[in-house]
Amino acid sequence: PGFRIDLHIKDLNNALNASHAINMPVPMTAHMMEVMQELKNHDEGACDHDDIVRYYERMTGVSIVKK
Repeated sequence: PGFRIDLHIKDLNNALNASHAINMPVPMTAHMMEVMQELKNHDEGACDHDDIVRYYERMTGVSIVKK
């Protein structure tokens, strides 16, 4: 298991707050926060960063399988 989604959200929130404080755009950080929030909204907040793949599988309708 990797780093939990809930902890990613906490850290991304800190990064976004810091970037706003110095008026620095961080579009990729903002995007990842959206991804993490979406995972949390699907009751996957306790899962880890591997579940980011599930997000993209849902978004694309493509299943990623190990060969």
